[in-house]
Amino acid sequence: MTAAPDLASLLTHAAAIARDAGAALLDHRAAWATIDDVQGREVKLAADRKAEDLIVARLRALAPYKILSEETGWIAGGEEGAYAWALDPLDGSVNYLQNFPHWGVSIALLRDGDPVLGVVHLPALDECFVGAVGFGATLNGRPISVSTVDHPGRGVLVTGIPARAKTDEAGFSAFMSSMLAWRKVRMIGSAAAALAYVAAGRADAYRETGAMLWDVAGGCALVKAAGGAATIEGAALDAPLLVRAGNGRVGV
Repeated sequence: MTAAPDLASLLTHAAAIARDAGAALLDHRAAWATIDDVQGREVKLAADRKAEDLIVARLRALAPYKILSEETGWIAGGEEGAYAWALDPLDGSVNYLQNFPHWGVSIALLRDGDPVLGVVHLPALDECFVGAVGFGATLNGRPISVSTVDHPGRGVLVTGIPARAKTDEAGFSAFMSSMLAWRKVRMIGSAAAALAYVAAGRADAYRETGAMLWDVAGGCALVKAAGGAATIEGAALDAPLLVRAGNGRVGV
């Protein structure tokens, strides 16, 4: 049986790893913001691979759990068990390419598939959200918490349309109907940033169909650490998911 990790220590080190990767993404943007591949509405940049290489090496040294990363999928670890890392080295690749500031590094620790620790670092905005379930959440070292809004009509929903999402007419009709219940709806092009904003009380809820675990794991851990709730539903951890998160007062 895998021993329970020291979450506080892992959180400190994971935040440092995310910050260092973010600094590299900023420093090398001119060279790394080049398209390696186009997959439908998704683009793959040199930056995605470069950042993954940096982060995976550090995570392996920190705690040798297996890693689920956007660029590679499952990466075997030296220690198998209940714990695993989930990593998006660059969430919001198109934002990064277009020099739109909502992009970042997302790192999460999973326990039996459930996110329990999360870091979302947004380098262009100099914002680093960190948190672990039972330990609370912070933004640049200051405590954060979810909002107290208790009705969608007074709330802000953050959402998106993942590249893997179904785009049929019926699906879009249902999507539009769900948005009409909210005062405002925001799409910022980064699931990790959107969930971090829910954790910080800037938005009240998040919902997305077709997201991948690496996109949302760090942010879902943050929402729970900040006093909210998050659910992830899907056939497998590496398959498209239905993700709902919020302050626990408004349904999503």
